Amino acid sequence: MSQKPLLTIFLIVFIDLFGFGIILPLLPFIAEQYSASPFEIGLLTASYSLFQLIGAPILGRLSDRYGRKKLLIISQLGTVAGFVLLGVAGSLPILFLSRIIDGITGGNISIAQAYIADVTEKKDRAKGMGMLGAAFGLGFILGPVVGGILAKFGFAAPAYFAAGIAFASVLATWFLLKETVDITKAKHSPKTTFSFSRLSAVFKSQPIGMLTIAFFILNLAFSSMTGNFALWTQAKFSYGPTENGWLFAYVGIIAVITQMLVLPRLVKRMGEGKLLSLGTASLGIGLASIPFSRTPVFLYLSLLWIAFGNGVSNPSLLAVASESVKKEEYGGTLGFLQSAGSFGRVIGPPLGGELFEVKGKDSPFVFASLLTGVIVAMFARFLKTNVYAIVDDRDETKAAR
Repeated sequence: MSQKPLLTIFLIVFIDLFGFGIILPLLPFIAEQYSASPFEIGLLTASYSLFQLIGAPILGRLSDRYGRKKLLIISQLGTVAGFVLLGVAGSLPILFLSRIIDGITGGNISIAQAYIADVTEKKDRAKGMGMLGAAFGLGFILGPVVGGILAKFGFAAPAYFAAGIAFASVLATWFLLKETVDITKAKHSPKTTFSFSRLSAVFKSQPIGMLTIAFFILNLAFSSMTGNFALWTQAKFSYGPTENGWLFAYVGIIAVITQMLVLPRLVKRMGEGKLLSLGTASLGIGLASIPFSRTPVFLYLSLLWIAFGNGVSNPSLLAVASESVKKEEYGGTLGFLQSAGSFGRVIGPPLGGELFEVKGKDSPFVFASLLTGVIVAMFARFLKTNVYAIVDDRDETKAAR
């Protein structure tokens, strides 16, 4: 496996998510300048994921037909426009418009994942997806720190800086990234034709349909926890923004280490199918143990299980999904999965918040752990005869050589 294309797409995604991470923690404070209510702030935050849900499968399928590089550049320019609008926004509607534009073009993660699938063999697919996840993690760790520093100069400063970072991503894509799609051939292939009926056919095929449901539940569980975690630590340990910032940074660092160093070794020993079950079970254990965290030390141990589980299960699932379809369908298929994940992230936080308020502070974590149990049961019943067979085929091919 050549490392250069992987490092290139890693750099591009890191730059992209670094800019996004700069803005995300500041959104509520920016919205307050325009007298936004808590409900409106919640809608503003959710609007990105909602429109990413729409954009991911469309951008992914278009990249199958017209090329990864071209669609990445177009979508990144949309991100630049969204950040510029954020900087000049003089009203709440313009603020919403900026997040909607950024959300639609933010669906380009499906293009980056398809690019990883293009340039990796099946045996290295999970490792490549893990590198992409690590780029996400690093962007989210470093972005908020820079955003907090720049906010001292006014909220327009982080927005313009994020726009500059996004434009740097455009330049990196233009000069460093090589096209992996034979565009002339793809334009005439019926497999790359965009239509909603073809996208729905993706969901009906197996194991993609089951993996899509699992990815939705996985993101629903994780987001219902993260969306209310700060409220729980406040009620349990009287933690404020600083302490919670350290906790989230800790989770991000563990996830990056897992995806960069641990995941490649585990894939070689276990294969993606077994890692799916292991990662989801680890996530469930961590979620279930949080309510029993009587001390900060125990809480950090619980978060270790969560970070490891999430860091292993996501790239393994995406790798298995890409191994289950033809090369011409990578973008559309992975876009469909990202859409399902975005849907889970849209409804997860408010659902967890409702449980927190009605059933008590521990209920979101209990609920999330039960959801992971459902996924483990799905994997145990279905993947043993389907996905494992895909991995075994790969091993048999290797043995034949």
